[in-house]
Amino acid sequence: MGMFLRFSSRVLLSFKCLFLCSILIVTHPFLMSSSLKAASLSFSYDEVNELVGDALQGLEIRLNNLGRFNGRNHHRKNSSYVRFKGKSISSFSVEPYNVYKLFGRTHSYYVTDIKSSVIDVTAQDRSFYLSLDFELDGAELEGRCVTKVARKKYKECNSFLPNVNFTQAKVLARLRPIAHKGSMSFYISSAKIVGDINIEYCNSWFLGFFCTEFVQIPDKTEKLKKQIASKLKVFVNSQRMRDQIANNIREKVLGNLATVSSIKLTDDEIIVKGRLKRRR
Repeated sequence: MGMFLRFSSRVLLSFKCLFLCSILIVTHPFLMSSSLKAASLSFSYDEVNELVGDALQGLEIRLNNLGRFNGRNHHRKNSSYVRFKGKSISSFSVEPYNVYKLFGRTHSYYVTDIKSSVIDVTAQDRSFYLSLDFELDGAELEGRCVTKVARKKYKECNSFLPNVNFTQAKVLARLRPIAHKGSMSFYISSAKIVGDINIEYCNSWFLGFFCTEFVQIPDKTEKLKKQIASKLKVFVNSQRMRDQIANNIREKVLGNLATVSSIKLTDDEIIVKGRLKRRR
């Protein structure tokens, strides 16, 4: 039933666009060989909501910076990425968090292969809110240790850092629709990563104090989440990503019939202004 409703909503939205085009052709026949006058059409947020969700299907995010020991640390650069429909938008590095240096040993946390799974979009307060859940299987943060044995020479050592698991980890982002290259696209005005940490090792009173006060795992984790959210916002807002979303909406809704010139948001509706393309 849910799939049928989403399909029906997209059909209704496409029909509405086609209806606008038909009205313009009938009422302005002399424009068939010239540029058409601008016209506007209003959509409810519910109508566009399905379009937004459909347009963003295929968005993939992978977070990782853990690799093999490279002679100095375990950092694997540019192993995090943003993809859209299988095409790489950008790869980026997440720096490891050096938690503590003790007796010449450096203990650090690394992100271990966290991938996005389910996308959900809801409309609220003149915006669309994207919720992107992560697949959580095993530890999300793993501790590693290196020690210096000679000038510019390091080796691995045993880390005392417990593995960290996230529960209900997801990206929450606020999207704003924009007119982009004759179609509709979106940009992220805010983004954050949420999720509670779960460390069974730290559940006792003494180890709880050790984890929160000495190692400061919760604080380190929050800083890491802010770093990742900031980078995601930059890369998802990239020109290439906007182009991909605009092309997707153009193919699914606008076709070769019309172009979008501006988008205005009110409390109750989205007003899209555009023109029919010149008929050849």
